[in-house]
Amino acid sequence: MTPARFNRRVQAQLRRLLREGVIDACSYQQLMDRYPIGRWDWSALGRWFAVFGAVSLAAGLVLFSRELFVFTLFKLAWSLGLLTAALLLTGYRLRRSKFKWTKLSLELCAGFSLIGLTFTLGYLYSSGSGNWPALLLLDLLVLLPLAYLLHNVLLLILTAIVFFAWFGGFSGYSSAWYGYWFGMNYPLRFLFAALAMILAALAHRLGERSLLSGYRDFYKVWLSSGVYFAEMALWLLSLFGNFNIAEHWRSNSVGELWLFNLLWAGGNIALLALGTRYLLRMLRGYAVTFLIIQGYTLFFWHIAERLGMVLSTAVAGLTALALVMYLEKRHRT
Repeated sequence: MTPARFNRRVQAQLRRLLREGVIDACSYQQLMDRYPIGRWDWSALGRWFAVFGAVSLAAGLVLFSRELFVFTLFKLAWSLGLLTAALLLTGYRLRRSKFKWTKLSLELCAGFSLIGLTFTLGYLYSSGSGNWPALLLLDLLVLLPLAYLLHNVLLLILTAIVFFAWFGGFSGYSSAWYGYWFGMNYPLRFLFAALAMILAALAHRLGERSLLSGYRDFYKVWLSSGVYFAEMALWLLSLFGNFNIAEHWRSNSVGELWLFNLLWAGGNIALLALGTRYLLRMLRGYAVTFLIIQGYTLFFWHIAERLGMVLSTAVAGLTALALVMYLEKRHRT
């Protein structure tokens, strides 16, 4: 690290300490004088030239290829296939190098390229059914074993996202797309899928002590995905109940909505306790975030209309400011 870059980082930390009131203005100025920054930061200038050169090179290659080749979907499919293979091969060659995250990122790009390839082939050989979730299922069947074969946690995260899109798309497709709320019609199905993923995460965590020792912390992806799916499902269930088709909601009883709200609040309180007990910031973050979301949802769903727009907006704003001040105070202490 160059001295200029080091001093720049130190100055950034000093500015943060001054904002938070840890140091006073006099101490701040004295410390800033000890870490001066030169008039020209050649390393930063070099980075900007590198970015400019990379963008210019990419634009030039695109323009050059357009002059030589006529774009067709078949050529796009071939290009995506070759790109996927090249990215995987490059990542494989870097498997024993010190560029760990470069390898993981290249393999992640290969996963995105694979998704683009399946959708391109699906468009080329479409039967007219419009069943695009089936393409995501194919990607899912390839990406999941590939993530474990390559020991790539980023590919596992992409797999979880693909599963979310496929599961919601499959439910929407099977119901003629009538109830596609955030890709999550039939939210009770998502809740059961979430519970299955959470159980898989717990089994994975136990397995990482022996059989799955090479996949340490992979369980966090399963756990985070399961908790997120459960939170989204309970959010919808607390608002609409166990609805099926959006155009034909059955009249949900107040008791059912209260049941799902209590289940949602109780689940988040349990997550907060477990996150504190086992030092999992992820669980605490989910719990606090969705407890706040639930509070605001209930306020705007049941109370805001009676207060009127002006008063309800003022109450929401004041509570948000109070919450920010409380969290900042806790962060300082």
